[in-house]
Amino acid sequence: MKRNFFLPSIVICFLISGCANFNPKNNSPIQNNGRIDEIRNNQNGVMAEIGKLRQSAEISDSKLKEVQNGLLNLNAAVSRNENSGIQILQGDGALMLVFSLSVMGMFLYWYRDRAITSEKSAMIMAREVSRFNDPVLNDNILYAAMNTNCEKHVFKMLTEQKKPVL
Repeated sequence: MKRNFFLPSIVICFLISGCANFNPKNNSPIQNNGRIDEIRNNQNGVMAEIGKLRQSAEISDSKLKEVQNGLLNLNAAVSRNENSGIQILQGDGALMLVFSLSVMGMFLYWYRDRAITSEKSAMIMAREVSRFNDPVLNDNILYAAMNTNCEKHVFKMLTEQKKPVL
């Protein structure tokens, strides 16, 4: 019985001994020496810097809003009014859209012109080949066209040119 009581009491004594200082006389007073005032001054300086950063961010935000209105929005740039009504093709996105559509249009026109010229050249060559009416030449042309995707078109051009024109 002594053993059952003795071991838990020792464990409890070790656990409680370092928990707190129960005597208020043993508490040492805080040595201030002006450190709190220094911390308060540092805090005020940091708050002042944060205020300056906030003010510069607001100025940058107002300039950014003007930039985001777009380069081609001349009506708003001249009158400095807010946008009213429907405005089509304003801003950088519309500028890039118009520019890319014009570049694509130029490429399409160039490829169309090149395709028409190539088709006319092929028709002239097919007419001259069919005029010779050489079976070896016709076979060689068809063998050469066999490895491409346009063999049907080449055969059609050669047979069309062989027909007598009325």
